[in-house]
Amino acid sequence: MLALVTDSTCGLTRNEAAELGVDVLPMGYAAGVSRRAEGFVGENGDYAPALRSGGLVTTEAVRPSAFERVFRRNLESGNEVLCITISSRLSGTFRSAEQAAEAVGGEHVTVFDSWGTAGALEFLVRRARALANAGSSVAQIVEELSALRAGARIVFSVPDMVALSRSGRLGAIRRAVATKLNRYPVMTLSEGGIVKLADGRGARGMAAAMAEQVPEGTTELLVSHFGPRGVEAREVLLAARERFPEAHLRVKDGGPVLSKHLGLGAVALAWA
Repeated sequence: MLALVTDSTCGLTRNEAAELGVDVLPMGYAAGVSRRAEGFVGENGDYAPALRSGGLVTTEAVRPSAFERVFRRNLESGNEVLCITISSRLSGTFRSAEQAAEAVGGEHVTVFDSWGTAGALEFLVRRARALANAGSSVAQIVEELSALRAGARIVFSVPDMVALSRSGRLGAIRRAVATKLNRYPVMTLSEGGIVKLADGRGARGMAAAMAEQVPEGTTELLVSHFGPRGVEAREVLLAARERFPEAHLRVKDGGPVLSKHLGLGAVALAWA
């Protein structure tokens, strides 16, 4: 049997993780002297005040020891393990999983860099489970996931660039992206790194620009809001529903760890 392992930025609920047979390992975040583990979607409470407090807020990748414990438990049960993580260009979690795989021998543990997070990561995890249930080998699953991650599968926007700039994850586009009056930058992840695609005027223009990036014929869409669900998430939901009226469309909280780096009020749109 194939055991799937991922991290909490995948955005699964506890019930979804159980249905998929996925071990979800928590990222950590700290506000002041209070350190917390990121839980399943819907189990993180009201984390916005901690992020708005003005004090130092930090996040922490999943530790190698946490991955190692889960890998060993599954190997002892006779399972192969496929671990799919947040992009290695956004977090040290992928490297932690690699170190854990080396510690347990690695022969029956495969670690895969999703090049994404949030809905893009969730959809890869779901596809991996569907392929495993259909009898695909780990090598076949990795081959298909590699093809899927090569194309854009998520777009996102932020109300301002402060949090994202502080995160240190803008890389080469740092100077190319600037907050303008009533302008929202629309970005994606390309090979795990942030790339700017367009600007939208106001929340409605941003939402339309995001929906335009989704390929024709898409049937699965996921809107992620970071912090309380606000006007940006509402507009993205409406734009996605207007363009894809027959698609299965869900809305989820993106969680405290990604919210810290994107900023409260950020929104993402992912597709299968």
